Amino acid sequence: MTAPPTPPPTASQSSPTAVEQSPPVSTRSGTFIQNVVMNVLEIVDQVFYALMGKLGRTVYGSIQDAIAIGIILKLPGLIGEIIIGKDFSGFDICLQESPWGVSRYACFIIVASDFLLWIVLAGRIIGRFWADLKDLKNNP
Repeated sequence: MTAPPTPPPTASQSSPTAVEQSPPVSTRSGTFIQNVVMNVLEIVDQVFYALMGKLGRTVYGSIQDAIAIGIILKLPGLIGEIIIGKDFSGFDICLQESPWGVSRYACFIIVASDFLLWIVLAGRIIGRFWADLKDLKNNP
């Protein structure tokens, strides 16, 4: 007789997925930078895990998201500064532009895109914490 097939592991039973390796480096400076960054990230990961356990990994991932989205957040303003030559940091600055000029509408688009990126960042952080808190509640 054959044994019945085993059910696939659920999300809480499966092991964490492995982190995808970065592309290989070919220069000495690239190797040095990769080693420094990986050493710093390993220390940070271990400190967060030691202090907070599984929730530390969530905090660590949220900080990485915040850094990535923060960099993306600077792109619309940088593009506006390069193309138009003006720094648009708020709606009040947009209202100072000429109502018939294209820079006023570009300003509104840039400031609105910054605002929407902040909403995405907050949503990702809240969603990640909510999922991990539910996981901690179900698997103490």
